[in-house]
Amino acid sequence: MCVAGNTVKLKSFSKVRIDELLSEGYFRSGKSMFHCPVTFLDGTANTTIRTRLNLEGHSYRKSSRKLLANNKQVFTSNFIPLDLDEEVLALYEIYKEECFKGDLSGSLEDWLIGSFDKEIFETKMCKIYNEDQLVAVSFLDIGSKAVASIMGIYHPDFKKYSLGIYSMLLEVEYAKSLKMDFYYPGYILSQSPRFEYKKKVGNLEFLRFTENKWYPLDQLTYEDHLVEKTIDQLEGLQHYLKNFMIQSDLYTYPLFSWNSYPLNADLLEHYFFLKIGIPGYTTLFIAITFNALDGCFQLNIANSIGRTSPTWQEFLNYYPEPGNWLDTILIQQKGKKLKTSTSIPLILMNLMSKVGKSFAEEE
Repeated sequence: MCVAGNTVKLKSFSKVRIDELLSEGYFRSGKSMFHCPVTFLDGTANTTIRTRLNLEGHSYRKSSRKLLANNKQVFTSNFIPLDLDEEVLALYEIYKEECFKGDLSGSLEDWLIGSFDKEIFETKMCKIYNEDQLVAVSFLDIGSKAVASIMGIYHPDFKKYSLGIYSMLLEVEYAKSLKMDFYYPGYILSQSPRFEYKKKVGNLEFLRFTENKWYPLDQLTYEDHLVEKTIDQLEGLQHYLKNFMIQSDLYTYPLFSWNSYPLNADLLEHYFFLKIGIPGYTTLFIAITFNALDGCFQLNIANSIGRTSPTWQEFLNYYPEPGNWLDTILIQQKGKKLKTSTSIPLILMNLMSKVGKSFAEEE
């Protein structure tokens, strides 16, 4: 089985359950908690690296102590129960338009559904003021022994004060005051520096998906970069197949991360695959996948309409077309798992020959 994304829809309030899901790499969105080993950002696939801060023995770095001391002379702050009043909503709109890099779709209420009246989550907000002006707000879910930072927003006029990092440092202070064990700042990415600022809260740990255990972030290795490892293996196979005059195309399959497929359908369960066309067929092809957990290739006969399908046209709104396969892929036949690529060319030739004969007989 490959490392797949998953969503847990919570129906009742339970701090202990929230702790469990956080420890397994889940992150909150609305009323659900989800995890996904692959994050697509600006058209690039990244390994999602889940992080947390162990608060036992935690101490601030010199730069963090300086930021806290300096900003506390300029700003006031307090933690209160979630209340999306007019000034918070107004600040969110400013932040969304002028500060956030990318597309921050949805309202603040959409992001925090499940927080109100402790319906599912107990959410606190840290409001930061410069005199009477609200300049930053962060949102923090409270578990039994852990807290999770959900989102931080700030006013662009105060960008020089590093209010995003400052609010996270205040959250760490608050978590310590509650005698919590862990602070979860969210994830960082393997190919993008966008979330590297989270490292400034202290010595983070990361979740190793292959073992479902937490390790110090400085022990992160190539083997933990499931995206890069998978792509490297498929690119190596692609180059190898050229020696046998077998043409293939490497695709990312972002639809797999949407978790919206019918449960009874046998669909491609990987984020990346090599597509090899079968002579005589327009929608039938061979999809070769690589599972970074067991180190195996697998050859599948697959069926997908492709660019002319309604699904493809719909998902063009979310993903760039080059390099992405944006239509649902149905598996017609799964092949055996292969530890090495040595026998794949011969298997492919035999497979295409059999399928080709079937096509000829149908004609």
